[in-house]
Amino acid sequence: MMLHHPAPSNFQWIRDCIAQVPRVKIAITPTPLEEATNLSKALGGPRIFIKRDDLTGVALGGNKLRNLEFRLARTMADNPDTVIVGLDLQSNSARQTVGACNKLGLETILVLEGRRPDIVQGNLLMDYLLGAEVHFAETRDEQRRLLDSLAEQCRSAGGRPHILNDNPMFDIASALAYIETTLEILDGLDAAETRPTAIYMSSSGKGQAGIVLAQRLTNAGFQMQGITATDEFHVPSRTAAIANETAAALGLNIVITEEEIHNDDRFVGAGYGIPSEEAVEATRLFARTEGVILDPIYTGKAAAGMISHIREGRYTKDDVLVFVHTGGNPAVFSWNQLWLPEAYQGT
Repeated sequence: MMLHHPAPSNFQWIRDCIAQVPRVKIAITPTPLEEATNLSKALGGPRIFIKRDDLTGVALGGNKLRNLEFRLARTMADNPDTVIVGLDLQSNSARQTVGACNKLGLETILVLEGRRPDIVQGNLLMDYLLGAEVHFAETRDEQRRLLDSLAEQCRSAGGRPHILNDNPMFDIASALAYIETTLEILDGLDAAETRPTAIYMSSSGKGQAGIVLAQRLTNAGFQMQGITATDEFHVPSRTAAIANETAAALGLNIVITEEEIHNDDRFVGAGYGIPSEEAVEATRLFARTEGVILDPIYTGKAAAGMISHIREGRYTKDDVLVFVHTGGNPAVFSWNQLWLPEAYQGT
């Protein structure tokens, strides 16, 4: 079905609202919007476009660089010399945060949940390459205590630390970034003389909140379809809460309800951070039809959800889907046995 949305020029007022929020320029944007004709053919339609937010530049790119423009603007207001952040062991956000802080002349201390592996690969290897000071914590509680103690050590040595987890823009920044990304998508599709039926993205709530807000602000008529890779959150309620917090920060009289949130949790698989068979298949399919590399943790699971929905017959050949590639490519190298299993038999 063909859906109406306003001409791109009508979106300037939304951009003006976002422009009132302090930011630092880090990411390379707008990112490309590519039509994936081979992938569409392999799946028997609909038309599929890939929003290449894996190509945002710093530290191999990814969606977090957009968010960090707002988070680190708030950070810089405190005049720090060191950013301390607690994230997951193979966090895409950690890698991009270190790269962004390098651009801003800040030191970075990472406190990663998990044990240091015997073989350092993927995002963790990039963290070391980028020069982060890396610590490990086996539990969330230990991670929190270490964040606070490292900040105190930094202050005692005359430093000026900022704990990014406590940054008031931590959630809102993601939503702001993906309002803007949605406008880029709509502009790109307008240039291609088409409109989106649905936008797909890996989501635990923050970025999806922005796309849902943009959906309302533009009256574009598409469906925002999140695919979650974790069972840590109740995503619909979290997404609605972040959307409403963001709307209030922009001075917008908008209320998003939980019922408006579409997020499929059937593709988590065995758990967060664990590849699923469907994600591996989707990652191979993107690679072998379009030469686009996903990861089997986030984007692979999101792609698996989109592929499953297509195979279920939700869409016709006249529909237009946009898949937001949020990055995460270093994870591919942490799961090398998935791509060449015969080489690892018996090991």
